[in-house]
Amino acid sequence: MTKVRRLIGRVVNNDYIFTILTKIFAVFIGLIASSYSNRFLGPQLKGELGRISSLLSVVAVTANFGLYQPYPFYKRQQISNVLSRFLNIFALQFVVYMTAGIAAAVLFNSFELTVVCLLAPIQVLANQLSFMIMVEDVKFKNVIFFTARITNTIITVLAFYTMNRTIMVSLALIVIGDVITIVLALLRLKRMPNPFKAEWHFIQRILPFGVVAMVTTLMLTLNYRMDTIMMGYMFHVPDREIGYYTLGVSLSEYGWLIPDAFREVLFSRTAVDDSVDEITMSLKVNFYLTLAMILGILALGRPMIHLLAGREYLPAYSVTLLIVAGILPMSWFKIIGTLLLAQGKKGIYLGMLTASVVVNIICNCFTIPLWGKMGAALASVISYLVTGALFLQYYLRMYSLPVSSVFVINAAEREKLSQKLQRLRGHFSF
Repeated sequence: MTKVRRLIGRVVNNDYIFTILTKIFAVFIGLIASSYSNRFLGPQLKGELGRISSLLSVVAVTANFGLYQPYPFYKRQQISNVLSRFLNIFALQFVVYMTAGIAAAVLFNSFELTVVCLLAPIQVLANQLSFMIMVEDVKFKNVIFFTARITNTIITVLAFYTMNRTIMVSLALIVIGDVITIVLALLRLKRMPNPFKAEWHFIQRILPFGVVAMVTTLMLTLNYRMDTIMMGYMFHVPDREIGYYTLGVSLSEYGWLIPDAFREVLFSRTAVDDSVDEITMSLKVNFYLTLAMILGILALGRPMIHLLAGREYLPAYSVTLLIVAGILPMSWFKIIGTLLLAQGKKGIYLGMLTASVVVNIICNCFTIPLWGKMGAALASVISYLVTGALFLQYYLRMYSLPVSSVFVINAAEREKLSQKLQRLRGHFSF
């Protein structure tokens, strides 16, 4: 028993191992939830949910004003009581948005707009606190993520066996996941924010950074969501086709498991210093691990869709085949972007990301009318390639690094990795 506790302690004390293992466990749980959810909704309702959730994401990001994004920068400056000052501002936003959301829900004669108005304030606060806990305690952020996944999975399975087919279950799961994030994050931070103590002068101080960060996050969200929004609200692609598309994209996004793990750990690292060596090594390891993930998705994608969703979803596999081409470039953006945000280089970050979104929108205008869901997938891949190339090129030029430095593991690094793997085997040995 003592050896088991020691093994668990070693795993928990390594940020990278803990983050990756937590995400792997979450993937397995997510696969179970996805299997029941896909069958419960069917392609038609899944497409409708995709439209609503995409619109909700855009509204939530815009309402956020990006006021949480400057936190790593101000933390590096060692500003007095900085955590509580940010949390009080978040509380004020929540009160204002919830009041406005209830009023707007009463005025709008639309189910979709009512849902967005009522859920957006909760999602804004959840996103803010999720970011704060990622910077303060990356391991506990994964605990929150894992807890929300387990809870949502249990509810999904129960709904599958006990309820009639309805989109309300999936919308309720969004709320439950956000509430779990809010409650657990506040408990871990040991702060109870007070909206009446929000400092207006501090809001004015962080607002310029926040607005640019909001636009930046909005660009990132549009890069992921614009295809669904344009299919649903501009070109009126049938919800069933959107359902196939969202499932295909969701399957391909498992390829971001590795870069997302690196990204979350590096957020806490770059909040202290640039960690260039660690970022460069992360890019190398990420390249090979993500490539392996992509090959796995390509090989197992079709049987996985059949297993997790049923034969009626098999048209989604063609979307997956195309989208995976953009996974590696976007992984460079995810990892390198942490450094630029921590350095406060919001203009450079925004400029490169905006270029990608403009490419995405322009491509969608031509490709969706021609090829529907496959056109949207093609536009996404092109924008991902643009994003990754811009961020990687900037990083290499900024630190005068050769292209090989983020792909080739030299002899000294192989020796270092070998030593780490040996220590890792020791961690898992009894």
